[in-house]
Amino acid sequence: MGQTDLASNSLTSHPDVFADIINTIIYKGRTVLETENLKPFYVNSTITKSGRLRGLYRDNCMEDLRGGIRYVIWGLENQYVPDRTTPFKVMGYNFTAYDRQIEAFAAYNKKHGIHPYVAHLLPEQKVKPVITLVLYYGKEEIPGSICAMMDIPEDISIRKYIQDYKLNLIKLRKLSKRQANLFRSDFQYIAKFLSEGYNKKELSKELKTSSQILTHTKDTLHTLASITGDQRYLTAQESYKEGLAVCEVAETLFQMGVEESKKELEQNKKKLEQQEAALAQAQSTIAEKNAEIERLRAENERLKQTQ
Repeated sequence: MGQTDLASNSLTSHPDVFADIINTIIYKGRTVLETENLKPFYVNSTITKSGRLRGLYRDNCMEDLRGGIRYVIWGLENQYVPDRTTPFKVMGYNFTAYDRQIEAFAAYNKKHGIHPYVAHLLPEQKVKPVITLVLYYGKEEIPGSICAMMDIPEDISIRKYIQDYKLNLIKLRKLSKRQANLFRSDFQYIAKFLSEGYNKKELSKELKTSSQILTHTKDTLHTLASITGDQRYLTAQESYKEGLAVCEVAETLFQMGVEESKKELEQNKKKLEQQEAALAQAQSTIAEKNAEIERLRAENERLKQTQ
């Protein structure tokens, strides 16, 4: 896992950010999923592949408890690169979440002396749905289903039996301005930076005037550094504790930019002075050469006249 994934995984692991993303994408901005109803659902495991153990790790997975009863299991995957195997990975993640639920039922049955035998589960023991959203930060296209990665035969008789598995792919760079504005947590600034509905000038103006408090300053700035490639965000976060206004961060970044510009101007000034000195030296050398040529030409003329 790269540093970019670690930054966004940390940010989206916070319940308020996790709930905000689900509410924005699934419920169109309505507050349906409450932060206090979220509980981590651990599905990280090892699976056997070719006789060897291989890790299977999710970015973030939480169960939605309503009235103390599991309602649905949500997963968030942060994807920066156009990994064409993503549909298969997500299918594996979701299977593991279902398998965990089946294991829990089996453990319950064993504990209470219930023996469903070959049925494994009782008729009333039903798993809750697992829904995974893939937050895609990249620009290149990424397959949206496993069928998009299949070499499917032309045989129609076969085709109708081929089962597809589609991704819930959220292309953050394709968000409109209206969609980006639906986010209420710190993730809104990630969405706005990536959204095609915002231009840099407009976003910069908004940041400088925003009094909203960043709840997760470090994680937000680390994620912004990852998606923009601007390392000033990392430098800025070292000066701040959690709970800082967005405008303060923007002002710090602006001042850092001013200081960098001053240093760059000073460096350019020194380079220019060095270039001017080198040019003056070259001109002086050329003048000396020209004088020498004129002297030799005059000497040549004098010798011709004496012959």
